[in-house]
Formats: sequence, C-alpha cells, structure tokens
Amino acid sequence: MDMGSELAYDYRVLKLGGSLITCKDLPRCVRLELLRKVSEEIKKFVDENPNEKIILLHGGGSFGHYEASIFDDSRTVRTSEAMQELNYMITKQLLKSGVNVISIPGKFYTFDIVLNALGKGLVPLIYGDIKFDASIISADDMSIDIAKKLNARLLFAIDKAGILGRDGRVISELRRIDEVGRLLQANYYDVTGGISSKIQKIFENNLNAMIFDGSKAGNIYLALKGYNIGTLVRGNPNA
Repeated sequence: MDMGSELAYDYRVLKLGGSLITCKDLPRCVRLELLRKVSEEIKKFVDENPNEKIILLHGGGSFGHYEASIFDDSRTVRTSEAMQELNYMITKQLLKSGVNVISIPGKFYTFDIVLNALGKGLVPLIYGDIKFDASIISADDMSIDIAKKLNARLLFAIDKAGILGRDGRVISELRRIDEVGRLLQANYYDVTGGISSKIQKIFENNLNAMIFDGSKAGNIYLALKGYNIGTLVRGNPNA
C-alpha cells in the first residue's frame, strides 16, 4: 500500500551513515562540526517545506560497529550503550538546531511507531541497534522498509561523493544489480554489510535511492529538495 499518498504528504527518508557522522579511525568519536552543519540543513528544509515530512535514521560508525565487532560476553550491552550515546549527541544537536526530533531505538522499531510520531508533528530519529538476542538491526534495512511503505524518496548520506567505479569516478546511475561488480571495495568494513549490501537491498525492494556525499556543504539540503547528486540507484525504473 502506498501510505504516502494515503496520508497526503510527500516524504523523505534520510539515513545518515555512520562513516559520515563519526570518526572512522577513532572509537566513539563524533564529527561535531559536521553534525551541526547537517542539522542546520535539515532545519532549513523543514522550515521551507511544511507539507513534506522527514524520517531520519543513523548508523553506528565508530560507536556501534566498533563495539559490535568485539565478541565477548558484554557485546550486547556495550553495543546498545554505544548507540544510545551516539543517538543522544545527534538528538541534542538536531534539537539545538530547531528540528523537532524524537528518538526511536532500532530494537523497538515498528512502522506504526514511525506513523504515530509523524502524526504528532515529530521527526522520527531511528538508529541502528542490537537486539536482546545479540542480532544487529541495520538502519539501512529500516530505511528501506519505511521508504517502501511510504513511497518516499530514499536518501543515503555517506562520506564519499557517491558510488565509485573502478576508474575512481562517481557512477551517476546504477540501473541493474549486475552493475555492482563495477564497484571498488566497500568504503570500510562494517557489521551490516557495507555499501554493496545497501545497493543489493535497494534493487531487491524495487526502490530508487540517492547515495551522496553528506559532508559537502549544502548537499543534505539539495538531496532533500530532490536534486540528483551522487549516485542514483534506480531499482524501480518505472518510478
């Protein structure tokens, strides 16, 4: 069901990659100045587009991925605590910028919770998480689920200009899943499968998604506005 049309809003699902918002090589380090700029661009879009709704998600980066990569008896609680810490810092900055966010842990994610938050005029902020059974719930997977159900524009903000071909240049559009073989190695290893897994899931769910550089000034705003920057993964050629 196209819930987006039924609810009479246009929707944007924006996932902030962990590699974008955290320091790659330093555990539990947030790129605070970048986060401030990202928050301000989101606020600008929200203010200018009152009839369009945003759902935000974020990955784990050097918080969740780092802790989840260490397999010991405390892995579940350490990873959960790390993601709560990261989410708190992101939530705090978005609120400071004037974005009316409400935090939703991934372990408690349901689509109905997202709809309830939107119905109250809130901006859901959902984060990748670890469940009580120690399994990982990916922010990518939740992003895709929400975008599919809302027929929403799906946006992945990463720390690269887009998907890079073997020649090192940005691939402007991917139309077939077999083109993924043209990719370089994933940006860096993470416990949710990295960029190749992201692309495969987009195709499998017949979605269109923009993968772009969220660190470049203005790009978050432009992507929310609908500009094609980075790589368009065209999983639904009819849309």
